[in-house]
Amino acid sequence: MRRIFLLYFFVFFSVFAESNPWNRLPTTRVLSRKDVSHIVLESRTDHIRVTLLVSERFPYNYKATSTPFFFRMEDEKKAMELATQLDQYLDTGKSLTIMLSGSEVKQLLWGEP
Repeated sequence: MRRIFLLYFFVFFSVFAESNPWNRLPTTRVLSRKDVSHIVLESRTDHIRVTLLVSERFPYNYKATSTPFFFRMEDEKKAMELATQLDQYLDTGKSLTIMLSGSEVKQLLWGEP
């Protein structure tokens, strides 16, 4: 009886420990260092992009697909500051939440919602 109670207790609280991805909008993504493989600075004719290359997590990762999500920046200095800040934040092991419009990131939240 005690084992059943402990199993129920463990399963019940582990379900509520993380946010449920099915409750999020399709334009909302929660990313961690495991998801972001590269942070790239790209030069366009009218702006600079900070691009996050995000790999979909798949078992054994042999069918993984990469998706680019980008921030539109006005100058190189701000783009480099954002890239450095994103890299340092992701290295701490925390997650960040991005709101998308297509592939462009419209809003960035530090942490999970």
